[in-house]
Amino acid sequence: MLPRTLQALFAVPLLALSGCMPEAEPVVAAPREQDPGPRVRLRLTGHLEGHLEPCGCASGQVGGMARRTFRSLQDRGSYDFLIEGGDLTTGGTPLDELKLYTILNVLDDQRARYDAVGLGPGDLALDPDLLAGFVESFPQLPFVCADLVPTDAEMPWPFRAFVDLEEGTAKARVTGLATRTPEPTGGLTPRFELLTPQAAWTRAMEGVAPDSFRVLLHHGSSASAREAASLDPRPDLIVSIQAEHAEPPRDPEFLDGGVPMVQPGVRGRFLLDVTLARMDGAPRITQYAPIPLEGSRTRKGALEDPDVRALVLAHRHEVQADGTRERMAELSPTANGASYVGNARCAICHPEAQAVWEKTRHARAWATLEEAAVGERYGWPVPHYPDCVRCHTVGYGQTTGFVNPEKTPGLRDVGCESCHGAGSQHAANPIDNRLGSIGAASCLVCHDFEQSPDFDYAEHWKQIEHK
Repeated sequence: MLPRTLQALFAVPLLALSGCMPEAEPVVAAPREQDPGPRVRLRLTGHLEGHLEPCGCASGQVGGMARRTFRSLQDRGSYDFLIEGGDLTTGGTPLDELKLYTILNVLDDQRARYDAVGLGPGDLALDPDLLAGFVESFPQLPFVCADLVPTDAEMPWPFRAFVDLEEGTAKARVTGLATRTPEPTGGLTPRFELLTPQAAWTRAMEGVAPDSFRVLLHHGSSASAREAASLDPRPDLIVSIQAEHAEPPRDPEFLDGGVPMVQPGVRGRFLLDVTLARMDGAPRITQYAPIPLEGSRTRKGALEDPDVRALVLAHRHEVQADGTRERMAELSPTANGASYVGNARCAICHPEAQAVWEKTRHARAWATLEEAAVGERYGWPVPHYPDCVRCHTVGYGQTTGFVNPEKTPGLRDVGCESCHGAGSQHAANPIDNRLGSIGAASCLVCHDFEQSPDFDYAEHWKQIEHK
């Protein structure tokens, strides 16, 4: 059962997924060679991290659930199975709960329902009972994880060790390894037993048909994924689900024994088409194609499924109605143990730096959110969405940090403490509590590869340089 706090949300009828398609630029599936012998055509994604759609901070961003569904429907005859590797979210916050509900609705869309979904460490950051309740609410989505076994016999556990997929002559057994669990907090007893990779793999491969392709969704580093090539029996394909590669590599990697390994990238920015064949008893990749989920250059929304887009928009409004922005505020302590004081306090001793700051775009960071909320480019309550608020305010998510413009007006915008850290101790005793200098790492928290793809620290520092 779901917690009472989410029962009202789950009771709301889902948006009708009608299947109507917009006029759009034609999408032509890549030609595929006729492979001798058995084969299976897979379409892979993974490590979504809760990114329902690109943030819109930069032009030309790729990804988004609406584009994913549109492309999968357009290419329906060019793949046998849709597989999502897992890490649908990467935290246990109220926002992650709302994101996961929306994501599962998209993956469960009967027009392009996913055939297997992996369970990753990011998903396990959610409360176990809540996570199980979500999965139970979508019984036609097969969640797979072979190396986790609940230690509590009373705990619901709707996750499978494997799923067998069959479409015509294409057969695959899909399983997953989470490889780690969240650290227990508050003295709580761990609720999962983690099996060794070989024990879990043996469990998942018991009774597998000889002509079925053995597919492993592996969480963890690339190095640990490579070690999985030595599992017995050998996998026919390892899908490495991790954040080391933002985009799929140009080519698959072949490990010991000829086991192929692929990586679908992060944030749902790409689909990865892989055709797997078996020749002379060994696995072969005969088709490998990373597909960037790009938007239309001529018409907004033309390459997006309208029903999924409506579902994502409903999620944005639900976040506002739920007061998620305020629920996400002040969840964590400040990094240096001090409190946030705001730019006005900093300006008392640093008037020259304040004067420089007032001329920068950082000083209008909050205003850009308010403008986006009423503009055609967004059209949803951007100032209420925590992912956006985090990079346009001071200390959001930390104690004494930004809560909302009414309660903490002095912490709007990207101020001094966004980079230098909470300043109460420094303000009280500047000599004994100096704030450290900053570097590129501080900026890259928000100016990352997606939100600021052309960001160059040395060049951009000149725009805000101050002493």
